[in-house]
Amino acid sequence: MKSSVFILLLPLLLTFVSARIDPKNLKCLVCRTTFEELNTVIKSVDKWKKVDVGNFRMDASGNLQQQKLPAHRSAVYISEVIDGICKKMDDYVRVYFKATGKLAIMQLMTPDGKMNGDFSKTKFVTDDDLNKSLEYYCERMFEENEDEITDLYKNRPEDDVMPDAEREICFNHAEYCEEWMLPNEEDTTWTEEMEREYVKVHGPDPYGFGGLPQPPPEAFEDDDDIETIPDDGQDEEVLDPKDEL
Repeated sequence: MKSSVFILLLPLLLTFVSARIDPKNLKCLVCRTTFEELNTVIKSVDKWKKVDVGNFRMDASGNLQQQKLPAHRSAVYISEVIDGICKKMDDYVRVYFKATGKLAIMQLMTPDGKMNGDFSKTKFVTDDDLNKSLEYYCERMFEENEDEITDLYKNRPEDDVMPDAEREICFNHAEYCEEWMLPNEEDTTWTEEMEREYVKVHGPDPYGFGGLPQPPPEAFEDDDDIETIPDDGQDEEVLDPKDEL
């Protein structure tokens, strides 16, 4: 369903700003988002779930040298979760806040399947280096800091989440982030009057004030209901005629 919505909105997203994005700034945004997603996942983990950790060797008595550890404190578990988070990073897009021009990354759709209303505050932007996706930056971030990240969680078993992990890794250890990169009220404030002034200078924005336009109902039909037929020598995706009755 999400893929159908994205395809229908693609013409709108093609009205973007092309710019050379500061790689350090982008790494900061990806790093911070990774920890936001990670803490969300950890909050949902059953605290009773434990995994065996150890070196799988026998002690003098013939017993395996292992111990039980909460799953969300296991280095293997954290690694698997971040791998899944990195795959989800392609659900995010690069944007600039219209008010200040500050870089951000946002999801096109919210977790409940609705359009992200905050897009009305931003301008879609693509990096000149199109070969490096947000997933790529996420994977590199974890590879470069894997030991520090897993140790940070593993050594704090009394906490369900790590609210200071983002600060510890993204700011202090990896040094991707600087304070000016964080969004503030000036960045995120966008009013109807500001939108009108923006349109006078830049022309009508495809998003408009109040967020992305809602897609037509057929966007939420199954992909199997969409077929391709020729029209004036061009191919076009249309709904199966039976769905129009």
